[in-house]
Amino acid sequence: MLTKLCRCGAMIPATESQCAKCKAKYQINYDKYYRKNYDIYHSRQWVKLRKYVLVLFQYVDVYVYYKYGRIVPACTVHHIVEVSEDISKAYDVENLIPVSDRSHREIHQRYRQEDKLAVQRELISYLKDFKGRG
Repeated sequence: MLTKLCRCGAMIPATESQCAKCKAKYQINYDKYYRKNYDIYHSRQWVKLRKYVLVLFQYVDVYVYYKYGRIVPACTVHHIVEVSEDISKAYDVENLIPVSDRSHREIHQRYRQEDKLAVQRELISYLKDFKGRG
């Protein structure tokens, strides 16, 4: 495997841009100074609500469950209507869907490539179906 030096001097695979420590440092600074809605995502209310949604849906990635028919663990809670679009829905349980990191990236990619409202309606229908089965 080819390796190279990170800017901190650590050896990393040539395919990586930086080591884990540098990535973590960058992420902390990015979140603190550049991420929009920092206050929402670091509030006590969001932390509790996020945990509540994950437990409510039994840590199941609802998107993958309905889209692909598989059970995958969820680790992220996605705002269907994004906070940047409507901040009043930031803490609305009906606007939150538990997903895996991979699904979260796929949903945002679909938002950019497809009709965003159609994707949002699809996600809302998944939520209603999942809640209705229990």
